[in-house]
Amino acid sequence: MVFCVHHKPWLMMSTLITALAQDYQDVDIYLVYNVGSGNSRYSDAIAINPQLSPWDERVREVCRLKRSRVFELEYENDETLDSGAWYKFIRDGRWKQYDWVLFGGEGTLFARQDVVSAMLAFALSEPNVHIIASGHEKRRLPRHRFIEHDSRGTRPADQDRLHSQMIQEVFAIFSRDLEFARLFDEWGKSDFPVETQDHVPPVGPPSPWLRRVRSAWARRFGPPSDGGWLRQLPWSLECLFARACMSLPSVASAPDSRQVYVNGVLRPVDTVADVKRIGDVGFHRVDGPEWFACTGPHLMSRHYLERLSSKLDEFRIWDVLALRFAGTPLEVTWGFVPAWLGFEKWFTDGFHRVRKEFVTYRREDYPVEMATYINRYYRGVLAVTWRGDYIKVRAYRKDLERLRDQLPPVYFSRP
Repeated sequence: MVFCVHHKPWLMMSTLITALAQDYQDVDIYLVYNVGSGNSRYSDAIAINPQLSPWDERVREVCRLKRSRVFELEYENDETLDSGAWYKFIRDGRWKQYDWVLFGGEGTLFARQDVVSAMLAFALSEPNVHIIASGHEKRRLPRHRFIEHDSRGTRPADQDRLHSQMIQEVFAIFSRDLEFARLFDEWGKSDFPVETQDHVPPVGPPSPWLRRVRSAWARRFGPPSDGGWLRQLPWSLECLFARACMSLPSVASAPDSRQVYVNGVLRPVDTVADVKRIGDVGFHRVDGPEWFACTGPHLMSRHYLERLSSKLDEFRIWDVLALRFAGTPLEVTWGFVPAWLGFEKWFTDGFHRVRKEFVTYRREDYPVEMATYINRYYRGVLAVTWRGDYIKVRAYRKDLERLRDQLPPVYFSRP
């Protein structure tokens, strides 16, 4: 497991809690610290990349796991973002000793306890499965909408023009290979509406009525992150319920609604994808290279990484790591890589990189919301809450005693 770490403690705490709660633990963990502000080399407003965030030294504290086979690396925080950290890891060849490598960013929730074991079982049960991407924010958009970044406003700023230029430069570098150039040209010939599918477990986002209750409560009593128990009540109930479900297994089981959000609207999943399941974890194949996983983790086989690394070497595609605003197009190119290399592309509903709410599209990757999502996905298994910028583990089943043994004390200490 390779995690890109740099931003805020609660994001990586959420990821590590759910990673260590997995029923499959025969893994090495690499913590890749993206150190630095990323924008320190630029002084003018045009050059500043708003996607970059400064390094937060507190993340080292929450990543000090008390277990073997944990490795720490440092890369420079730059405009390639999480994708750049993964490319650097691949370039350095650290993947070669592993059959499978799972790349993920901070804030990624393993949304079920058996996500990793189910992915490995699925890959072994199906022929030609070498890449599985997160479907929590699975998206496609026509080429002109993406490439012409500076045309999204009536008066594009100089920064938008630079952004568009760099997007086109990244694709030009990948197109040094004629097969990638062919895929890129085919993308330009297709015209389809922008579409986002959110494949997550059925207990995922809060219901519309609960969102309204929380919104009204916050207006009446203030934001939950800033106050005491009364302000936090509608969110704290999730922790209490998750904890109570540990003794009520029939209540703890998640409802099997089998639905997926498509552009913010719930639809039956079988009208959207042909899903295969290992236990409760779903997988579906997608042929279109334009489909990609926003901010999502990817599980890649060694065979897949061998072929990718060879292509990156042959056509000197590592050059993209030196480009401004490269993180934007690199996220999309991950969707093209399977077709480029000759592999099937699969998505899973086993992850949720909490970012923006699926219906309102408001940011929700804050401690309060991260805690409530963990309590929903792991109800009857563990219960967490938040204090300031930290996630706190409050209860867990006996088979998860390793959480106490392996996580740093900050996960359990009370204010």
